[in-house]
Amino acid sequence: MGQMITKPDANPIVFGVCNLFIFGALGYFLMGQQKKAIIAAIATIVLSSITCGAGSFIVFIFAYDAYLLGQKLQTGQSIGQNENGLEFLNAIFKD
Repeated sequence: MGQMITKPDANPIVFGVCNLFIFGALGYFLMGQQKKAIIAAIATIVLSSITCGAGSFIVFIFAYDAYLLGQKLQTGQSIGQNENGLEFLNAIFKD
């Protein structure tokens, strides 16, 4: 499963906003999920280019996911490298 990430000083709002404005990826980088951030950025760019920008809605999903994970970190819990706050994202981000 890989290393667990622990950040009790995490701010879920910062993670969500960063994912919202930077290709759905910066919040993941800040919380320590680098592989997930790269996949999210590629998915956002590819989906947006294929759909002439309409696919950029996916950043809202990634922002909400980062917010949920940030809340978990803020309460002192640990998360995995590819853990998701939204269950359906398990189809994209797997260990």
